[in-house]
Amino acid sequence: MVDESASPAIYDQTYTVPSLITASTAITLPASGTYSGEELEVRLNGIKQDSGIDYNFVGSGTRTQISFTFDLYGSPSADVINFRVDRAP
Repeated sequence: MVDESASPAIYDQTYTVPSLITASTAITLPASGTYSGEELEVRLNGIKQDSGIDYNFVGSGTRTQISFTFDLYGSPSADVINFRVDRAP
């Protein structure tokens, strides 16, 4: 078992979907976030999402966007996305 609190994140941002975002629309990570591959953890409404199934990486090299494979909804019950990159052990 790994204690996640023992390795603080180097990037941990939340994005509240303001209005309908259709599937395959690129979403830019908040606060100038970047990632280069599988180290990015994405949660939607608290549920971990799987790359290649629930969302896709956009671009190559150092990336700043992802796109979901399904629609996301804004208010009145807006979806909330959390983007996180942990420190390497």
